[in-house]
Amino acid sequence: GSSSLEVLCIIQDTTNSKTVNERITLNLPASTPVRKLFEDVANKVGYINGTFDLVWGNGINTADMAPLDHTSDKSLLDANFEPGKKNFLHLTDKDGEQPQILLEDSSSVDDSVHDRFIGPLPREGSVGSTSDYVSQSYSYSSILNKSETGYVGLVNQAMTCYLNSLLQTLFMTPEFRNALYKWEFEESEEDPVTSIPYQLQRLFVLLQTSKKRAIETTDVTRSFGWDSSEAWQQHDVQELCRVMFDALEQKWKQTEQADLINELYQGKLKDYVRCLECGYEGWRIDTYLDIPLVIRPYGSSQAFASVEEALHAFIQPEILDGPNQYFCERCKKKCDARKGLRFLHFPYLLTLQLKRFDFDYTTMHRIKLNDRMTFPEELDMSTFIDVEDEKSPQTESCTDSGAENEGSCHSDQMSNDFSNDDGVDEGICLESNSGTEKISKPGLEKNSLIYELFSVMVHSGSAAGGHYYACIKSFSDEQWYSFNDQHVSKITQDDIKKTHGGSSGSRGYYSSAFASSTNAYMLIYRLKDPARNAKFLEVDEYPEHIKNLVQKERELEEQEKRQREIERNTCKVVFHNFIFN
Repeated sequence: GSSSLEVLCIIQDTTNSKTVNERITLNLPASTPVRKLFEDVANKVGYINGTFDLVWGNGINTADMAPLDHTSDKSLLDANFEPGKKNFLHLTDKDGEQPQILLEDSSSVDDSVHDRFIGPLPREGSVGSTSDYVSQSYSYSSILNKSETGYVGLVNQAMTCYLNSLLQTLFMTPEFRNALYKWEFEESEEDPVTSIPYQLQRLFVLLQTSKKRAIETTDVTRSFGWDSSEAWQQHDVQELCRVMFDALEQKWKQTEQADLINELYQGKLKDYVRCLECGYEGWRIDTYLDIPLVIRPYGSSQAFASVEEALHAFIQPEILDGPNQYFCERCKKKCDARKGLRFLHFPYLLTLQLKRFDFDYTTMHRIKLNDRMTFPEELDMSTFIDVEDEKSPQTESCTDSGAENEGSCHSDQMSNDFSNDDGVDEGICLESNSGTEKISKPGLEKNSLIYELFSVMVHSGSAAGGHYYACIKSFSDEQWYSFNDQHVSKITQDDIKKTHGGSSGSRGYYSSAFASSTNAYMLIYRLKDPARNAKFLEVDEYPEHIKNLVQKERELEEQEKRQREIERNTCKVVFHNFIFN
């Protein structure tokens, strides 16, 4: 009856089957059988049912939990789903195989198939470079001298490659740091060692207050359980991000930050196919945390010259004709069609992933593309937001003809999507309603989408190994800094330009062979919006629990320092053993 309980399921696709990993939301009656949940998920994500697993995403030890049974007739209630709460599930590979994508009548063969074989970024140290092991032979004096910049570095953990760049970027994002500080850890409720948000808090406090030149990240990596070098080899920086963000969302569920990660980082796009004969359009809405940009188009020897060019290519539709024709629901036959992506909403913090790592099918090796690709300091995204949608409502339709699964329908998708931003899809609203204000501030109309660059993550080396570091602009003084493990130093605008890649000369066919191998692989931009742009909290604005944490970490550091002094005074003679390999 009408009093029946509803179960809210939030399913995150964690596989590599698609270019853009989506997160879907289903609201089902508690009496729904588990196998029906699998059918709904399969329909909504477009996978063949039975080729993926669903695993609990909010258990303490999710790795030890068996996946749900996709043939089970048990109701969701009996399968331990909780009504009235968010039930987080991960959609994962089944028996080590990726989910199979349901191709509508094999006509719309997915063009991004070749993206799927691109493995994770390599970890540095796989080449055995000695710089990875400096942390053990640290001279004590270098630990004491904090960099002149006032920023604290991170010791290189020998296998954690892109970790330090990501951590420093999150630390230097005011909205993220401030939100993290607001959350309070309850020692009585959970183990500090495995609490990702708590370990991030501690790390941020140290980055802000430590007197050392660089601090260790071992406590953070321990908290998310990637303890072996294999764990780092199997994942890339996007997945690391997702692990952290998911952990934060779990902890923030009941707090005011409940939807913060999505509000900050998540955008929406529409994946559509439109019949060119009758105008019927089938589509679904995907969310994204980053936009993957191809550097060199498939089959081409020439790279895109700029991020803007690559963004245009990302939304450039392709025509499905000849053997690739699309079966149109309305015409009931194969027709020529247009297939593509449209941006509906850009996040406040926009992440662009430059796909520098590729796969060479002739040699069957992973390669790194060092081609030059420029990116601007200010990026106007308004040229990429789609307005065509408003024009043709009469052709809008669901992805599938039947109404039995209206989950892929526009209206339902929006009300069901738990980010409640119904009216915001045309971009980011800047709550300024008075007409006068609009005139006086040119460039900040309601939908201004001007973004400023503040983090460039850089990889130097080949696909087999190399080194990662970050160039980050501080929002407090607009100065750019290089965060290169334990070394933090001031850099200039020219240093940023050097990470565009390529050689300084022509963009000729051969130039990439001599190109510098040091170049950007991830860019983060922040929307320019005075109403939302935050400043870092000052020490006196910290919540009480952070003030206590600062105090606690300071005492530990003093204690450690005294201990070292004692050891240094008792042990005057030091033997150096040099081992030559």
